Amino acid sequence: MLDKVDKKDMEIISYLRDHGRDKISDISNSLQIPRATVFERMERLRKEGFIKKYTVDLDYEKLGYSVMAYILIEYDSKAKIDQKTLCRNLAAMENVISASIITGDWDIIILTVQKSMKDLSEFVLEKLRTMDGVQRSQTIPIFERIL
Repeated sequence: MLDKVDKKDMEIISYLRDHGRDKISDISNSLQIPRATVFERMERLRKEGFIKKYTVDLDYEKLGYSVMAYILIEYDSKAKIDQKTLCRNLAAMENVISASIITGDWDIIILTVQKSMKDLSEFVLEKLRTMDGVQRSQTIPIFERIL
């Protein structure tokens, strides 16, 4: 599938990472690729699944969420829920930015934002650790997010 992506596709993808809201004409002018070509390639990349969605990178602190943390989760294999479903349920929780199944000493990692350390504590102790499938967790607060 990767052989279907050429240099122009990669230029468009790279541009979209930093300027996803730009108009097609701006992308065209910046990359010196005709507008129709940019449009057609973006549509093809989206339809073929290379581009999954267009999104925004929020400044959570400005939105009032001053605490950000990674939480490592050990899956309880005796649970009535499978690991993938647990991960999807975690991803759907309020203030969870992402949830991923990983390998190593931990099974799942989530990224969450909270308004305060008290809110983070309540999230971990009252919501996360009471979920079926969560054996244990380790919370890692983030001092500064670079990307």
